[in-house]
Amino acid sequence: MTKNDDSTKIADLQHLIKIVENLKKHGKSVVHCHGCFDLMHIGHIKYLQSAKRKGDILVVTITPDRYVKRGPGRPVFNEIHRAEAIAALDCVDYVSINNTPTATETITLIKPNVYVKGSDFGSVESDPTGRLSLEEKAVKSVGGRMEFTSDEVFSSTKIIKENFDIMPKHIKQFLQDFNKRHDVNEVTKALSKIQKLKVLIIGEPIIDEYNFCHLMQRASKSTTVSTLFQSKELYAGGALCVANHLAGFVDEVGLVGMLGRENSHEKFIRSHIKPNVKLFPCYREDGPTVTKRRYLEGVFMQKMFEVCHFNDYPINTATEKKVMALLSKLFGKYDMVIAADFGHGFITKNIVNQLCTKSPYLVAMTQSNSANLGYNLITKYNRADYIVIDHVETRLACHEQHGEFEPMVKKISKQLHCPCLNTTLGHEGTLYYKKGKFHRVPAFSWKVIDTIGAGDAVLALTSPLTFLDTDPEIVSFIGNCAGALAVQYLGNKETIDYGDLTKLIQSFMK
Repeated sequence: MTKNDDSTKIADLQHLIKIVENLKKHGKSVVHCHGCFDLMHIGHIKYLQSAKRKGDILVVTITPDRYVKRGPGRPVFNEIHRAEAIAALDCVDYVSINNTPTATETITLIKPNVYVKGSDFGSVESDPTGRLSLEEKAVKSVGGRMEFTSDEVFSSTKIIKENFDIMPKHIKQFLQDFNKRHDVNEVTKALSKIQKLKVLIIGEPIIDEYNFCHLMQRASKSTTVSTLFQSKELYAGGALCVANHLAGFVDEVGLVGMLGRENSHEKFIRSHIKPNVKLFPCYREDGPTVTKRRYLEGVFMQKMFEVCHFNDYPINTATEKKVMALLSKLFGKYDMVIAADFGHGFITKNIVNQLCTKSPYLVAMTQSNSANLGYNLITKYNRADYIVIDHVETRLACHEQHGEFEPMVKKISKQLHCPCLNTTLGHEGTLYYKKGKFHRVPAFSWKVIDTIGAGDAVLALTSPLTFLDTDPEIVSFIGNCAGALAVQYLGNKETIDYGDLTKLIQSFMK
């Protein structure tokens, strides 16, 4: 068989599958490697050379750009350039760009004789993400085996951080200082400890509808903005998003959510919550499930306007009693309660009082939005163990338009008898307060697709950590890492994945 030149080495995945089938029919042993390969270095070369020695043919699949979750500015090189760099190596026979976030599905399609990981992974048991275990099961299911190389370990992330100016100086400085006080095992261990918790969420499920349009020319005699509809996507937002984020990290999540009898979207909701989220629906007869329709210019994804569908009057007394009776039954079955209060009439004064007096451990979040600005304040709760609100909500709660946040946070802490507060400051990061001490952590995102849902991600990931009395700086760091991932998605299109979050943490701490 003649050696391929670099251009013919690169094949789409379906073509590569056929190539491998033919090679195996002719008795060739096929070795498969998979990775990001962002910034080719000597470690990659030694890894692939070692892998090639384990068989006759080496095929390499590459993580596509859209699934690289190693922090803002990554990948440095796009998927085409990364594929071309791999193809330039003599030891590599074929290269393909993956269609999925991980290698698991691709392994079952390629069916290699040997699947090889680098020495930096160590072993299946040492992988905190659990992905190696899935990859090992996949290769065994097709009759292959997994092996590891033993070459010297190099880090693309470390090389990029030290030699490429992709990170603002204040973030570099924070990470340098943070890494002196904490190590990556300490942080990932803190995250893994929350797995056994049982978390109950109460709040409004929100259907986020994104309508993508082509912006047309304005008519000569009209000021009307004309658009041509292109496509529509529905995302699970509000309390649904908080529940789904959490479900990737804890074993059991309960969700007490308000649905409307009119346009309930219940089928969509049940099909878009994770398997370990148990939905306890409560219904209002006088309105729909909260739906927010956003219209976007389809090229640059800029929001043009929004149309909301809801009844934000407080639920009636009969419905309120049913909700309170349900909560009374559930409190004893969960370790903690998160009130994801979006201010659309579900969490009434009586329910707030019940949450404050009966919750085993209460986390409260009150969102200020265009429908309730100035009315849905955190001060409606007279007690909480942990509070997450943004800078605008903090100012509204204190009736102070200007001034420093620290005195305001202390004021809310004292008023609500809450020892722990997290104020999200947008592009400035977070201000975390616990028992008289403040911790500032910068935002780890400087390239933002959409900020919607970032606060929900911070709420979801930090709440169980506070329940376990985790180091405040670690809580803030993990929360900001979750926020950094969330702003890379459009709306609530995706939820935070355990593997992606731990990889991002590792990349920041290398």
